[in-house]
Amino acid sequence: MSRASSSSAAPRAVYSKEELADIYSLAKMSLETGQVKRAETILRGLTTVAPEFVPGWLAMAVCHSTLGNPELAQDAARRALKIQTDSAAAMMLLVTAALTLGDVGTAGTYLGEVGELVDQGRIADPNLLRLYKMQMARFSQGK
Repeated sequence: MSRASSSSAAPRAVYSKEELADIYSLAKMSLETGQVKRAETILRGLTTVAPEFVPGWLAMAVCHSTLGNPELAQDAARRALKIQTDSAAAMMLLVTAALTLGDVGTAGTYLGEVGELVDQGRIADPNLLRLYKMQMARFSQGK
């Protein structure tokens, strides 16, 4: 086997949790440093080899939102929510995309679900709570 053909081999079918976490960390670092296209490329690979890895779909939704692709952001958030049905982060990403697309009904539905989680004290992440409050204000202005 030539060296060129071995370097272009297909990705492995199985990755360890540690490897997935490392790939995700690389994508997250790329996103945080403004290398959104690079993060998107990494996340595309990650979600291909690990389609049940919710953080990958959430980060993909953020990438698409940042790149101005609310439909793709919504699709990625829906994928995450399908896997983890109580993910407040996925719901909030859906809200953000829905409001951008003018879909006030969908936004209101998910804001209500997240509001219930907030009222139950099930959301402790201050960033997620801040996003919820910001989107509630945005929702109220858009009605």
